[in-house]
Amino acid sequence: MFPKLCIFGYAAAMNEPIITLDSLSFSYAAMSDDPEISETTVFDGLSLSVPPGVTSLVGQNGVGKSTFLLLAGARVFPSSGSVSVLGTDTRAFVRAGVDPEVEGERNRLVSFIYQNMEFETDEPIGDLMEYVYAEGYYERKDPQFLARIQRELDVQKLLSRKTGSLSKGELQRTIIGFSLLYGSRIVLMDEPVFALEEDRKERVFAFLMEIAAETGVSICYSAHNLELTGKFSTSMMLFFKDGTIRVGPTKELFQRTLIEEAYQVPWDMLYRKEHLYREMLNAMPRPGTG
Repeated sequence: MFPKLCIFGYAAAMNEPIITLDSLSFSYAAMSDDPEISETTVFDGLSLSVPPGVTSLVGQNGVGKSTFLLLAGARVFPSSGSVSVLGTDTRAFVRAGVDPEVEGERNRLVSFIYQNMEFETDEPIGDLMEYVYAEGYYERKDPQFLARIQRELDVQKLLSRKTGSLSKGELQRTIIGFSLLYGSRIVLMDEPVFALEEDRKERVFAFLMEIAAETGVSICYSAHNLELTGKFSTSMMLFFKDGTIRVGPTKELFQRTLIEEAYQVPWDMLYRKEHLYREMLNAMPRPGTG
């Protein structure tokens, strides 16, 4: 049995939404004083709720998947309307970048894995993982949980190394390990496995499904792999070109006609396009794959 989360004493009912958008509008120009940044509205009057569990974000590039994750993670904030995370308006965290206490409160609720995330530290990965778990937000600590994270993500051979020496794939698996050990109630992941080989992607996502079910952590992720998003999620957010988003059980939304409508590409062509996109990502310069 794995440790149960206790965040702010909050215990979410299984049918309560983890993320709620209420009449949300957002544009990047509204965040900046730079007159050269043109007004680009990403969302306009959007209202929706995301259920607990594992949710995949599906849709072509430029429809707002990454922006939604940033809004849900209180990394950016609405131009108007609101975003609530487990009942807390994200504007409560607007000072997280300058106030460590506010940042800690935010991270107890929701943590974020950025696309193509990179960082370097002086400490070996094993020490960092132990520190993250010890200082994280699980109510109880279990050394077996730490060992299982390391084993299932295949990072045991990396524990004496530093992050700067890792390939992109190794670093992605390590960062996912950090996020699971930290104990945020929600983990948001933007393209967290693009540098991994295909069979390893499946193993990682299968493990994420297990951890979510066992610990009560909710996970929202985007991935440019329709097979993964359809297979490894309990719910799906389907992003359309007109700015609408449909949210529902994956088994209901992962249908050929809906996917083609969202991508505006025939199913067979879509899979060829997706394959080419993954090849492009994997061709990005990096020390190796993982």
